[in-house]
Amino acid sequence: MGYKDLLVHVDTCDSCSERVNAAIALAKKHDAHLKGVALALKSSISTYLGIDIPTSLTEQQQKIVREATEAAMEAFEKAAKEAGISYDSEIIECGAAKAPGILSFHARHVDMTFIGQPDPDGGRGSFQETLLEGVLFASGRPVYIVPYVGRPHMEHRKAVVAWDGGRKAVRAVNDAIPLLQAREEVFIVVVNPDKRKDVHGPKPGHDIARHLERHGVNVTVVPLIMPEAAADTVILNYLTDSGSDLLVMGAYSHSRLREKAFGGVTNTIIHHMTTPVVMSE
Repeated sequence: MGYKDLLVHVDTCDSCSERVNAAIALAKKHDAHLKGVALALKSSISTYLGIDIPTSLTEQQQKIVREATEAAMEAFEKAAKEAGISYDSEIIECGAAKAPGILSFHARHVDMTFIGQPDPDGGRGSFQETLLEGVLFASGRPVYIVPYVGRPHMEHRKAVVAWDGGRKAVRAVNDAIPLLQAREEVFIVVVNPDKRKDVHGPKPGHDIARHLERHGVNVTVVPLIMPEAAADTVILNYLTDSGSDLLVMGAYSHSRLREKAFGGVTNTIIHHMTTPVVMSE
């Protein structure tokens, strides 16, 4: 089992190079093809304000966006070529409202998509969150979220699986098996299992541990009984304390009627993660 077809979202953010490097590294390890997709956003300011903007101004703005996007894609292509991997690239001009659907379409046809963590101080945090939300909940494929602060480069590679026994966690674990096989240690963290007795066996976490062991994964089950602590805080603290460089978990959402789609634990992890996170919905 391995990855053969990967996608990376290429943009003009300072953190894009970390995202591209992570995608290239995985593509090289699995001899996979990597596609870079960049979205050159069309201006919608005139529609938003309800006024007419001179055509020359909007054309100039679009030219600036296009040139910046092309420069970002050239950097991706250069890095991919130097790594000696199979790759291709595409720049798509679209409005911001259509961007999540377009990226989701491309994500639907690969094994995994690399995308950036929303950066609240980067000026595009809201758009990045909408893009991540769209790909995560509409593509049917796992996403590899790369922190905007960069990836930790640790001597010993470890991973944490946030295990609650539910369907989404199962999906995430299955999607991440090749990544888990590459780790020296994998910790199956079960937070307050007594709260979900109906989805756990007699020994919470041990059944999925045996399954992963049959795939050659070195697993340790870690039950954490902290009834007064929030699950997201417990997971983030253990991720740091264990010296792990990857978190694998299911993605949970609110009702679509709410303004934000991310559920509580998912929302906290996305906004406070400092290591890469693989999520599946």
